[in-house]
Amino acid sequence: MLFAGLLSLLVFSRQADCSEGMGISADIFLKRLGYACIRVGNGISNADIASCIQDPDGTVKILECGEKLMIVLTGSEGSKELMSVALLSFADSYGSEKKSVPAQESYENSRFVSICRQMIYSLDSGISEAEADGALKSMGIYGGNMLDGIQRSSLVKGYRCMLKLQPGGMLTMVISRI
Repeated sequence: MLFAGLLSLLVFSRQADCSEGMGISADIFLKRLGYACIRVGNGISNADIASCIQDPDGTVKILECGEKLMIVLTGSEGSKELMSVALLSFADSYGSEKKSVPAQESYENSRFVSICRQMIYSLDSGISEAEADGALKSMGIYGGNMLDGIQRSSLVKGYRCMLKLQPGGMLTMVISRI
């Protein structure tokens, strides 16, 4: 399942071939992610980040956020600059559902939304709750239509946040600069 998820992520993020680096390293983003935990309920703490981070090849870092959630940070070749960060949700029920379902119906979905918000806050310390809410709403997280398979995106402080339910039932949110 992990391999299929990473393969889907690579295909999804290839749609942003013109992306440029995010201007920070993966380590700095992870530090900001830990700080942003205090702004969300049910997020990822500094302790979770420190104990769960994996760095298999130096350009990709994987952070397991529970049984069905993971964050994948992709860096540039030969550089320490972060190119994109993605939150993957492996929920078996997504693949069979064809209707819109509110995101907060289950613990996993609620945690997915919290971590999406935490990732947005990690982009810039000046991002307000209204900006984060606006981005999440425009991507369909609160209205429930995030499960319809249509890719939606929102621009936040120069970063593109993209959300899509992938074939096979994997929900993905990718943040990069485009």
